[in-house]
Amino acid sequence: TPAETPSVSLPPGDGPRHFHFHPNGRWMYSIQEEGSNVVLFDYESKTGALTARQTISTLPAGFGGSNFCSGILVSADGKFVYAGNRLHDSIGIFSVGTDGTLTYLGEEWTRGNYPRSFNVDPSGQFLYSCNQRGDNIATFRVDRATGKLNFTGHYTPVGNPSIIIFHETAKRR
Repeated sequence: TPAETPSVSLPPGDGPRHFHFHPNGRWMYSIQEEGSNVVLFDYESKTGALTARQTISTLPAGFGGSNFCSGILVSADGKFVYAGNRLHDSIGIFSVGTDGTLTYLGEEWTRGNYPRSFNVDPSGQFLYSCNQRGDNIATFRVDRATGKLNFTGHYTPVGNPSIIIFHETAKRR
């Protein structure tokens, strides 16, 4: 008989959008497009099983407006998780605990409208936000000690930017 295929259930309407594994390979983070939250899963490599262990909002406490999440990114050192909020026009910043659980540190305004995606350059120094409805890519310096994002003042005009990808062989510093 074939092996049982692992599956996982999430609340209806949450809309899991993107997934990113922690560098240790034991934890996976899912951003929920419509639920505006991040779900932490424990990953069992032998069976492929995922077990949800934490759900945390991508938005500041008390925010009552509409939002749709976009992307999720785990820093290369595994210390931070970044979560895109399209209608809130922000990137939520989380620290990663020793057990993989997330602590909300705050958010950074993307300096544009509708951050469709974002990525950190291979050096780990800069985060680029594709502000789709703002027709620009905004550049932020990443504070690798705190995870905070600091706007550099640089915008790159791009019509309707939707994704930014760095080639995997780009030099890391």
